[in-house]
Amino acid sequence: MKQSGVKIAYSSDELQKDRVVSVDIQTSDILTALRSVLGDGYSFKQIEDYIAIARKEISDSSDVINNTVIDDRIWTIQGQVLENSEPPYPLPGVNILIKGTSLGTISDGNGYFTIKAKRGDILVFKYLGFKDYEYVVSRAISNLTVSLNSDSEELDEIVVTGISEEKRVNSVSAVSSLDVTKNLSTKPITSLSQSLQGGITGLNVTQSSGLPGADAAAIKIRGISTLGTSDPLVLVDGIPMDMNQLDPNTIESVTVLKDAAASAIYGARAANGVIVVKTKRGTPGKISISYNGYAGFQQATYLPEFVNAADYMQMVNVANANVGGAPIYSQEAIDATRSHSDLIKYPDTDWTDYMYQTGMIQSHSVSVSGGSNLARFALTANYLDNEALIDNAGYNRLNIRANTSVSLLDNLSVNMDFNSYRTNRHEPLQAVLNYLYTTPPNTVIHYPMKEGSDILYYGNRPEQRNPAALMEKGGVRTYLGDNISINIAPRWEIIPNLIVRGQYSYRISSGATKEERDAYNFFDYNSGSFLQTWGAIHNASKSRSSYYYLGGTVEYTLEKNKHRLFAIGGYNQELTNNGDWDQWAMSSFFAKANYTFDNRYLLEGTVRRDGSSRFGPGNKFGVFPSIGAGWNIHEEAFMKSTKNFLNEFKLRMSYGSLGNENIGLYKYQTLINAGNGNETVFGNPDITWETVHMLDVGADIRLFKNLTVTFDYYNKLTTDMIITPPISYIGGISAAPLNSGKVRNKGWEFDVSYNKQVTKDFGLNIHAGLTHNENKIEDLFGAPYDNGNRIHQIGYALNSYFIYPTDGLLQEDDFTKDAAGNWIPKEGVVIFDGQKPGDIHYLDTDEDGKITTDDRVISGDDQPDLNYFANISLNYKKFDFEILFQGVTGVDGYYSGPYAYGLNTSGDGQTPLAVQTDYWTPENPTARYPRLAPNSSYGNNDHTSDYWRFDASYCRVKYIQFGYTFDQIGLKKIGMSNIRLYLNVQNPFTIAKEDLVDPESRGQRGSYPLVKTYSAGVSLNF
Repeated sequence: MKQSGVKIAYSSDELQKDRVVSVDIQTSDILTALRSVLGDGYSFKQIEDYIAIARKEISDSSDVINNTVIDDRIWTIQGQVLENSEPPYPLPGVNILIKGTSLGTISDGNGYFTIKAKRGDILVFKYLGFKDYEYVVSRAISNLTVSLNSDSEELDEIVVTGISEEKRVNSVSAVSSLDVTKNLSTKPITSLSQSLQGGITGLNVTQSSGLPGADAAAIKIRGISTLGTSDPLVLVDGIPMDMNQLDPNTIESVTVLKDAAASAIYGARAANGVIVVKTKRGTPGKISISYNGYAGFQQATYLPEFVNAADYMQMVNVANANVGGAPIYSQEAIDATRSHSDLIKYPDTDWTDYMYQTGMIQSHSVSVSGGSNLARFALTANYLDNEALIDNAGYNRLNIRANTSVSLLDNLSVNMDFNSYRTNRHEPLQAVLNYLYTTPPNTVIHYPMKEGSDILYYGNRPEQRNPAALMEKGGVRTYLGDNISINIAPRWEIIPNLIVRGQYSYRISSGATKEERDAYNFFDYNSGSFLQTWGAIHNASKSRSSYYYLGGTVEYTLEKNKHRLFAIGGYNQELTNNGDWDQWAMSSFFAKANYTFDNRYLLEGTVRRDGSSRFGPGNKFGVFPSIGAGWNIHEEAFMKSTKNFLNEFKLRMSYGSLGNENIGLYKYQTLINAGNGNETVFGNPDITWETVHMLDVGADIRLFKNLTVTFDYYNKLTTDMIITPPISYIGGISAAPLNSGKVRNKGWEFDVSYNKQVTKDFGLNIHAGLTHNENKIEDLFGAPYDNGNRIHQIGYALNSYFIYPTDGLLQEDDFTKDAAGNWIPKEGVVIFDGQKPGDIHYLDTDEDGKITTDDRVISGDDQPDLNYFANISLNYKKFDFEILFQGVTGVDGYYSGPYAYGLNTSGDGQTPLAVQTDYWTPENPTARYPRLAPNSSYGNNDHTSDYWRFDASYCRVKYIQFGYTFDQIGLKKIGMSNIRLYLNVQNPFTIAKEDLVDPESRGQRGSYPLVKTYSAGVSLNF
């Protein structure tokens, strides 16, 4: 019996050893021959040039027959082990073991290895200081590439600072890194700035709107230091960029540079801090494919609750009576409205319920990455779609990023990156949410269609500003944005530890805005008469900008005995073109040196010289130095006895200067109106940088390898603050900007993290942080700057509230009546003219016998005294659970508009809130709200005063997430790394003293609310 080219493979353990078979077979079919030899207890299957034999096993409890394929072929696995770095380096001496056995091998001096294993065996790659890697054998392979990641628990963590990277143990800076896994991955984050809320100390992150595409959060690092722009510098792979348009799935790390030692290398742009974002790159090894997607729905965190139509009508009558007017609505009409007997004639509309719907959100991201020691790539495509809580509003974004790394020689490599995104945001052309507050509830949304007519009748309003009409017929504004960028960065290691890097980047952005509305005629429902026409609108505009970056660095690391020196120097230049004419440029030189002796004593110095086109001749260049020192106390001999519990104890201190050149364009030039030749904008040729001087003292402590504590104290002084001083209106000219002002921010940060794998199946991680900041103006030319209800004044925080002090509501016993029945205030009671019992009682602070603007006092500000967060994550076997708390204390807020004085029957009107039915009457003297009047001018109750103050402190659950990860080993055998399913809810609960508005956004009339997001997602890795 013989069949050419076919081998019979079987395990002797599986076949009957004592069975002797002698047969005479006349056949060319090898399978028939095997059945004759082995009998019916086995089945057979040809696999390539092998015959696989399967024993038929019969379960004792059933008649089900299980076929177990026996495949004991020995495969040869050859490949190379590399360090996961860029460029990757071979790892010699890596142990490669077959899991569960003592069989294995070791990689050679170039990282190459050869090992024999069977199908289904798991190869475990082990190397000191690196995380273990497992590979499931499925076939013979001659070019397997394995990348090992450094184990941060065994080696010092690498901190990305943009221009360079350094080990945290050698750092003397106040640098914090975002936990990308906890705060970003698999979270329904539409803007990267949102993920920084509740993850890093020293930051005040506030989201003011949940409108899709316009929901980015404002970030302030260590307080507000200027009257101008306080936004930090954001670098993505070393290039300034809007991080909110990035696909979160492409982010590898986010680092915040908070003190001068860390930020000074960015000089003139670092006054407000620096955020460094690094995107993922391909790693050598098997090509990995992953999908991350989620879908969910959104609801508002806070929505206004207005009075019903009957209460509104009754309040209007009371308001008119309080000013001597006649009732507007009859009692019969009020009763009919309350009974809902005829909703067409007597409507009762809940405009909040009509305007707001459930929003939808979905995101899909596909990534492919891999490569070899010669070339690596990471390609990611993401699509995000977010439907708003109102009609005709939404946002979608398409991102494509391709990061490629090529090793041209052993010491020469180049990164070539491409990034693009398209955004499409649309919203109603009219401010429909504003009219939600102005339209009374006794207004019809739509009247029924009349038989034989296709005309849609809306409830009549002044200028037909019915919210339904505005949303459905008012038109749509669309914002379309395109952004494409390339980034090329070569790296040449001339000799060991001497590295030259270059970088060239080009970005072009374009945008288009369209406004579209079809003409529409309005008719009266009852009479059919023509009311008004909204004309057609078809407007469009375009924008374009470009950005160029060219730079290079030289760095050298010297390590000899107990000495380590790292030095880097470089140059870069930038050019930005915006629109038709605007252009600005910068050129910079910088150098930095970090010296370490015996891993104990650290010294670092940085200097940067920037030149900016934003300043005039003689003021274009500025120099920004910093110096820092550190002491690793735990490395001292006298600390040896503490090694068992004190793993790290570092003290550090730094001081330096940072600049702010982001002051706008042409401030040093006087501009002339091209039409008439008049000087319209006055410049200051001597204007120069705002400079921030910062001292930082900090400590880093790690105990029992699981508990990490970081503390920082900082003192940050802004000098030469750019201001535009108030001037007399008599001169008839505008003011020129000048450098005159000092603002100090000082405070402390406390960060604690505990990470413990309690048992084999259960792990716990707790991360919490506290930040305290005090802001004060120390000098300000021409102070105070009175901006109505806000003020800049020496000795107080920037933009403090400037308000009228009050003493509750005026009562009847504060007045007497004259013969004509007029209310006359008693002696010592000072009022605005026309005030009566039930109006706000303002205090005469200057005791001049009248209430004027001179009676205002400074009372608080909207900068929190304390920011805090706490992240708790648990994992048990394949289950994981996370929750993040975030909040602020010591924040002042003031109600305005409908949240304060309520009813207004003039103009477009204003509808009271449901809580405002608690208004003053002689029978209700302790009411929360003043007496009713047709509008607030009757009682002067609309001034910003401490009567409308509320505590805007809050504690919010930012997210809760529950996930499950399927068996990884089992999945690897079918080509998958893991499958993770999760449920997530964002902003589900908020604890606050006031519940009329969201305490974070403090959004009031017409603002789009923040949102709660409920989502489910899946993460697949192949």
